[in-house]
Amino acid sequence: MILIMSGTADGREIVRELHERGAKVLTTVATTYGEGPFREMGLGHLCVRSRLSGDGLPNFIDENGVDTIVDATHPYAVNASLIAMRACEKKGIRYIRFQREGTPLPDSPLIHKVDNINQAVEVAGRLGKRILLTTGFNSVKDFIRLQDEGSHEIIVRILPMPEHISRCIEMGILPKNIIALQGPFSKEFNIVNFHDFNIDVVVTKDGGREAKTREKVDACLETETPLVIIQRPHLDYPVMYSSIDRLLNELC
Repeated sequence: MILIMSGTADGREIVRELHERGAKVLTTVATTYGEGPFREMGLGHLCVRSRLSGDGLPNFIDENGVDTIVDATHPYAVNASLIAMRACEKKGIRYIRFQREGTPLPDSPLIHKVDNINQAVEVAGRLGKRILLTTGFNSVKDFIRLQDEGSHEIIVRILPMPEHISRCIEMGILPKNIIALQGPFSKEFNIVNFHDFNIDVVVTKDGGREAKTREKVDACLETETPLVIIQRPHLDYPVMYSSIDRLLNELC
């Protein structure tokens, strides 16, 4: 049994391809929202909705006869990857990381690379007053202090999940400053967002081609909007693929 730890469009594609090739496969997602695309693909029966902990994953491996884990979680989901690697080592099974290559960034004074969320808060706070976060719901709590200090206004672009929208409002994000939409978005859509919300600076992560990171970069360059980009964390993966075809050839 192959377990695909999903959370990206690439993860869903890997599950579909393996299923069509007759492989025994299961996948895990953290939320009901993440389960939806699998149901739409007719693969809901392969999907297990669970946040597998350090103890839970080894038990899941035993209960389902898993002999290979493909970690196709988000590039910034460090804890999930660490849990998977430790579980595979503990149980003596194969771990494979799948991750699309990062986005090549042009040299520009508008692009500010940082290593972590704390640096992003500091740099974005210096660059402008109206900050657009495209880094996901979990980072809102880190930036809200800039707004609480009364010197900045935070605009968030998040998935249209009711609980996340409610939490943003509870943290102090004005409803008019919540863009709740499912991406990825084109360069033109980004430019419209920047103009409509009078954005001074954009904060993002490098989700790669799947997340259309380059489209955000190009929109910032065209509108001369500073971009703070949080670099991908570096983990020592034992095996990693960035090509779905090569991964499938290894598995099937």
